[in-house]
Amino acid sequence: MTGWSLTFRGLGRLSLTGWGRQAAWAVLIPFLVLQIAAPQLFDTPRFALFDTYQRVIQRHVFHRVRVVAIDQASQARIGQWPWPRHVQAALLSKILKARPAALGVDIVWSEPDSNSPEQWARQAAGLDPALKSALAKLPHHDAMLAAALQDQPVAIGVMGLRKGDQPDAGSFAPFRLRGLTSLTQDGMPVIPPGLLPSFTTTIRSIPELDGAAAGHGLLATDFRTDTIFRRLPLVSLVNGTPAPALSLEMLRITNRVPGIEMLFSRGGVERVAAGNFVVPTQRDGSIWVHFSTHDDSRFIPAMDVLDGKVPASTFEGQMVLVGLTGVGLQDQRMTPLGLMPGVEIQAQLLENLHDGDVVQRPGWTAWAEPALTLLLGLFLILMLPMLRPRWEMPVMAAILLCLAATGLGLWAAGLILFDVVTPAIGLGLTLAALLIGGFAQVDRQRRRLKIAAARTEGELEAARRIQMGILPASASVAGDARFDLDALMVPARQIGGDFFDFFKIDADHLFFAVGDVSGKGMPAALFMALGKSLCKSCALRGEHDIGAIINRANREISRDNPEVLFITLFAGILDLRTGELRFCNAGHDAPFLLRGHEAPHSLEGVGGPPLCILEDFDYPEESVRMEPGDMLCVITDGITEAMTAQGDVMGRERAGQVLAALPGKGGAHAATQALHRATHDFVAGAEASDDLTILTVRWQGPIAP
Repeated sequence: MTGWSLTFRGLGRLSLTGWGRQAAWAVLIPFLVLQIAAPQLFDTPRFALFDTYQRVIQRHVFHRVRVVAIDQASQARIGQWPWPRHVQAALLSKILKARPAALGVDIVWSEPDSNSPEQWARQAAGLDPALKSALAKLPHHDAMLAAALQDQPVAIGVMGLRKGDQPDAGSFAPFRLRGLTSLTQDGMPVIPPGLLPSFTTTIRSIPELDGAAAGHGLLATDFRTDTIFRRLPLVSLVNGTPAPALSLEMLRITNRVPGIEMLFSRGGVERVAAGNFVVPTQRDGSIWVHFSTHDDSRFIPAMDVLDGKVPASTFEGQMVLVGLTGVGLQDQRMTPLGLMPGVEIQAQLLENLHDGDVVQRPGWTAWAEPALTLLLGLFLILMLPMLRPRWEMPVMAAILLCLAATGLGLWAAGLILFDVVTPAIGLGLTLAALLIGGFAQVDRQRRRLKIAAARTEGELEAARRIQMGILPASASVAGDARFDLDALMVPARQIGGDFFDFFKIDADHLFFAVGDVSGKGMPAALFMALGKSLCKSCALRGEHDIGAIINRANREISRDNPEVLFITLFAGILDLRTGELRFCNAGHDAPFLLRGHEAPHSLEGVGGPPLCILEDFDYPEESVRMEPGDMLCVITDGITEAMTAQGDVMGRERAGQVLAALPGKGGAHAATQALHRATHDFVAGAEASDDLTILTVRWQGPIAP
């Protein structure tokens, strides 16, 4: 495989190419681009991580903020909401009498009280004029509520609207903006557009009540997430003017400061401050709320306050919120820990701000998270292919465990929301691409190998046909009744290194030979063809001295033997007139000689080493006289060394027993087939260990019977 690579001492060569690595790069690089350029695409896994941390490590609750709840029990006791404003005035007055640090009202009184006497008199028909005049002289409920709010540390809620024609008619606490570089022509700082949530107008309480309150705060919403409340803005824009959230406004009132300070850096909000309360924020001015589970002990029923059952110390110096919690009042919000009333979310946000218990995503996370994705991706791409398969999954599991431990550790130590899920997703996609690309490459190589194997198979089949074609058939010497000859060769593979040959040198002399080349397969087959051809060439020169023929063949074959192979050979010339067999054995197994009713015995001789061992060796000629009916069976070690799956070897003794069991008048073909069949039955389907060759020649006599 070609391409760029790195070399490390002790690790070997790391290729940066290959289908698997190329696919991994093709996934990792676009993923990194998206992670850097469009981080909002990964909000969903980040939110899931935040929710998991909230459930696993919950905030310990210290009730810094008290909530006076307009709950179901209070409605049953006093009446359905909305209550008359003189009742609400009485409720707020009792709380304020205990001198809380700040009172926040999570309610908007956008219309006059319809239960006020003057409103009732205006709407009622057919009343006596005197009665109408008396009703008009009664105290107005809105005036009573305004009197309760006047000159008190009270912040009331304001609802922001993104669409509306009427301009905002009220005011908010002033802001001091620091760190902004863009200025208007009048020298006023310009907040970057789109940075903060923006509203065109508001829904406020009626002017009488709005003007009586000391502070005004937006009832914040989770403005850039799904329907689950996780982040809340501390500052928004109303028609281009900064406006605090209700929680931030309560902190300002608690700290008795006239305004709020915002510090910008690198084009975003760094922190907001209300006197001594300094709160680090996200660049869009929001904070992640660190929730605790819903706790009923935080809530004080409004009816208990009205009935005087709540000690003044409960509210003294505390921040207090008044809001709706009753079922059906449409102020239930979904949080990572389940449904909560909106006023409870405000209370938890206030506690976060007061205690400095604020979840943070520092600016360095914007580059640290992609850097972690890159480092882990590089590790996978470069190192994983070098591991043994059994280590791949444990290494991946260890990486994921380290990621999880890192994220959980940063959260536990400093409430830092470090997104380890997105790098894990990138890691998983990179691993998938690496494996898929690797599998594709392996599959392509496998298909190539199959094609090559098929081509090789065809070539080997052609070679087998050619090899079998160069071996003579028994029919080539048929027609002479003085002898009977049969031969077969079964290669262990498609082609083999055994060979046999036979032909008549002249009318009265039959030459035959059986050889076995060292090795198997294609090299042995090629050398076999060479050896057979040279032996035949030497024999056809008209010479009847078998020793001289073999000596000449040995020299010729040794001359063309670059692979240093050798051939065991048994060759003979049978005089068909007399039955004299002159033979030469070059390291081959002794053939079996079958005579009459005698047991088969080996035709031993002086012989010599296999061909190509000693180039100048002088092979002797030996002879034996055959009687009419005698049969010579020449075999290769594919018979004697045939082995079962259990390792049992056939051996010469079993081969001799097969030949001894032949009928007296059995011919050469019967002997060849009997020996072949016995060998096949013995190995019982086990893979052949060597080529198998049998040549059987029977001398019938000078004249056939």
